[in-house]
Amino acid sequence: MNTETPATNDASKPATIDWSRPQKLALGAAVGGFALYLIVGLINLGVDSHHGKTSLVSALLTGWLYWVCIPIGATAMLMIHYLVKTSWGVLLKRFLEACTRTFPLMVALFVPIAGGALLLGDHSPYWWVDAEHHEVKEAPKAEAPKGDTALEAHADKLNERRKASDEAVKKIVEEEREDHAKGNFSFLSKPAFIVCSLLYFAIWGALAFFLNKWGQDIQDDHAKVESSLEKLKNISGPGLILHAIVITAAASHWIMSLQEGWASTMFPVIMNINAFLTTLSFCVMCFLFLRDKSPFKEVMRPKFELDMGSLMLAFSLFWTYPSFSQMMLIWIGNLPEEIPFYLKRSGKDGWWWVSAALIVFHFACPFILLLFRDIKLHPVRLRIMAIYLMVFCAVDVVWWVEPTLPHDHSLYILMDVGAIVGVGGLFGWMFLSHLKKRPLLPTNELYQLPEGHHHEHH
Repeated sequence: MNTETPATNDASKPATIDWSRPQKLALGAAVGGFALYLIVGLINLGVDSHHGKTSLVSALLTGWLYWVCIPIGATAMLMIHYLVKTSWGVLLKRFLEACTRTFPLMVALFVPIAGGALLLGDHSPYWWVDAEHHEVKEAPKAEAPKGDTALEAHADKLNERRKASDEAVKKIVEEEREDHAKGNFSFLSKPAFIVCSLLYFAIWGALAFFLNKWGQDIQDDHAKVESSLEKLKNISGPGLILHAIVITAAASHWIMSLQEGWASTMFPVIMNINAFLTTLSFCVMCFLFLRDKSPFKEVMRPKFELDMGSLMLAFSLFWTYPSFSQMMLIWIGNLPEEIPFYLKRSGKDGWWWVSAALIVFHFACPFILLLFRDIKLHPVRLRIMAIYLMVFCAVDVVWWVEPTLPHDHSLYILMDVGAIVGVGGLFGWMFLSHLKKRPLLPTNELYQLPEGHHHEHH
């Protein structure tokens, strides 16, 4: 990001930073990403005519899910900041607010996804869109070398379990078909999907609106500052509870319903933590590009970077706990309708390696690296760690979606990359457009920074 030192150190005015180059780079990424997505998508339609349409929608869904987690996570993190008054929240506040103001873009991008998903019939990534004609794809049979009695017995047990799983899933699909035939529209129906999605956006949008409205920097009237901070604190407590409820329903509709009959009480927590980690990594990355520029250089202390790195470490560990708990509970329960989620991510098509990579690179490596103060206190190294975590959060989102769906070719992976880069380019352009409109530091909250960084009213 090319920046110029502002002519003034007054944090109450928008910093005179040259935003044109990063915005052009964002638009270039959008054009390049969507070009890759469309070109590979058209090629995939030719070589995989049966599943090509499904891959077009699923790739766009993957890219959208990754980036919509940022305004969702930013809304929740702002509310956490107003409740506990954090120093990292003061420094990252304007970045978080700019993230929340990208919700209109996310809603606009959701329109083609919803349209494609609900109008493609049996080509939709959501099986329940056309439950009457949906056929459950049976899990591949386990094989063992002939003559090895122990392995053959183990393979027979696995095949029996996979068969029971297929039968349980088929029963769930049949029940959904009967509901549709009777005209009963459950949670998994087109009207419910549209209405509930609009409700999710309305709730998050309302929270983001008031967080931005009351969070504006008021320079002259101390009473108004205190009143605004009190209102922000009062809305943040109930807002976080509401956020937890909404993200549970959204995770069920947008992601869990891709897999027939699958449900997990832990998955909404995983999605929420992924949103926190992606948002924090993105905002820390942006902050570290500007830390040596005014107004940040006047207030910077090593403690702030240490706190941000430690928070990234905490969220990485927190992501690991529900991820492991979900796998453990499904393994212990061994319910036929639940185990297909992991069966499809442990097969011969490469997803087992992705699962193993997430364990190593999403948990173990960040855990080890972020323990070192030399990394957390070094701006370049910490920025690299933030970008690293954003990449593996994206891999995690792809892992949520794509193994569930049938693919005859691996071209869909390039489509996922194109969609993530393309949506990210549009997101980055709008994010920067909002970021440059306000001062980068909320001067009336600087008193929350330790050791004397006080506003004149405090």
